Amino acid sequence: MTDTDIRVRAENIRTLYVQVGNSFAAAAVVMLYMAATTWPYTPAATILGWVAVQLGSQLVRVLLVRAYGRAAPDDAALPRWGRAYAAYMAGAGLIWGSTAWLFIHPTEPITVALTLCGLYGIAGGSVPVNAYNPPGLYGFVGAIFGLLLLRLLALQDFGYAALGLASLAFAGILAAFCRVQHRALDASFRIRFENAALVEALRVETAAAQAARAQAEQANLAKSQFLAAASHDLRQPLHALGLFSGSLGTLALDDEARDLVDQIQNNVAAMERLFNTLLDISRLDAGVVAVRRDSVSVDALFAALNESFAGLAAQRGVALRFAGGSHWVDSDAGLLEQILANLLANAIAYAPQGRVMLTARRCGGGIALECRDSGIGIAAADQARVFGEFIQIGNAERDRRKGLGLGLAIAQRTARLLGTDISLRSAPGRGSCFGLVLPVGAPGKAAAPAVAARGDLVAGLRLLLIDDDSDVRRAGASLLAGWGVDAAVVAGLDEALALVAGGVRFDALICDYRLGGGSDGLAGIARLRGLLVPAPAACLLTGDVDPALIARAAAAGVPLLHKPLSPSALRATLNHLATQRG
Repeated sequence: MTDTDIRVRAENIRTLYVQVGNSFAAAAVVMLYMAATTWPYTPAATILGWVAVQLGSQLVRVLLVRAYGRAAPDDAALPRWGRAYAAYMAGAGLIWGSTAWLFIHPTEPITVALTLCGLYGIAGGSVPVNAYNPPGLYGFVGAIFGLLLLRLLALQDFGYAALGLASLAFAGILAAFCRVQHRALDASFRIRFENAALVEALRVETAAAQAARAQAEQANLAKSQFLAAASHDLRQPLHALGLFSGSLGTLALDDEARDLVDQIQNNVAAMERLFNTLLDISRLDAGVVAVRRDSVSVDALFAALNESFAGLAAQRGVALRFAGGSHWVDSDAGLLEQILANLLANAIAYAPQGRVMLTARRCGGGIALECRDSGIGIAAADQARVFGEFIQIGNAERDRRKGLGLGLAIAQRTARLLGTDISLRSAPGRGSCFGLVLPVGAPGKAAAPAVAARGDLVAGLRLLLIDDDSDVRRAGASLLAGWGVDAAVVAGLDEALALVAGGVRFDALICDYRLGGGSDGLAGIARLRGLLVPAPAACLLTGDVDPALIARAAAAGVPLLHKPLSPSALRATLNHLATQRG
């Protein structure tokens, strides 16, 4: 282990103990929630006993933090304190997990939902702090969901068993996210130490500047490679989980079970949105975002944005207003809406209980669109930084509910595709104003009504699905069978070629990009379509966000879909492919 590795590990542990204080309030809130919600169903003595043990657990954590402060350990001693905190977290997980046995009552199904909400909340909230020391998270969620699985299996009911296994999969996803965040933190600390060393070297000789530049370029390349690999590895289980939950949703379930399935699907959808943000930046990097300019009605644009954001604004206590929408601009309606949506989402997030206004006005020879808020404002020193990737002012704890810090970066890059830039005026405590100027457009006519849909065409569709992930194959086969799709689900190109050689014909083909043995799904699609007459409609499915792959698929004319793909999106894809069959 190098000196830098030791320093990075030590900095993780130091930051862990600084951040521990944030966990007390969360633990208290969830503890009170679980005690209150189980009070009508569980003996008071049991509840009060569990609360007493919880308070004792929090006292142990206080004593551990104080002991750490008194010891003031050096870098070499800090790993021992990391192991001590991980041991504490494993014990705390057993206490939280015990609620599965104490508070879940088979005769009262609502207690399952109430208890799971508490356990999901405390487990999900533990990721940011424990990202500095992942063994703590592994022990914590392992104990919680291990005890939960045992409890649900003991009920000897298929639905509860499926719920237990899905919860265990959720624990695995939390562990994966924790691991990814830990790697990002490691990289951040490492870059900090390396930059400090470079600054010192720059004082010695000018040549070190070129070395620093090369190192920064390598770090940026490594970041891109890391994001692509991490995205692929995390999308695979999330894609399978989405398909499994889709299959579970087709079963006959009671209201409580249906509500739990909906909660699982909502959480999967939230993670999909995070991945799609990464995909947006990758598409811009790949240069495959096409601009289709036309006259755009600002009134229609504002109406669509109001429909999308009115609910969120009301939930946050934000007064959302639109003004000056009678103008027309020369732009791409979809890209412009994406830019303004990013600006609105950012403004609403940073102006709780405040005001947000989106306006349009004449400005010289163009139309200025401005998003104003009464939020916290941005210091002058930070105003240039906010358009960078993964930059979030006022979110040092990396709260995942505030996104990834890519919204303004995506908005600025998209604005440049439209031939403009996003400007910023702001002052701390006085809010912010983001704006862009676009050419005036000629007033147009309302869009023609869309052609009526042809209905659902998936039943009887002969589909070839190729994916080397066994969970994806099992989930996909179950879901497709429930829809009446005549699907052949295989693990690799050799099996697919054998089916075709045996005379089997298909209407549509969906192929994963990364197949076993290093096979390339894009090349596999070309080979299979060359053997089948008529050639089936096809699309490529992948968890990669590599800009080069996005460009390759666009050049080949093969639609590219990204995992995780929700059941509804998969069904829409099948309907689209069905319209293209010969």
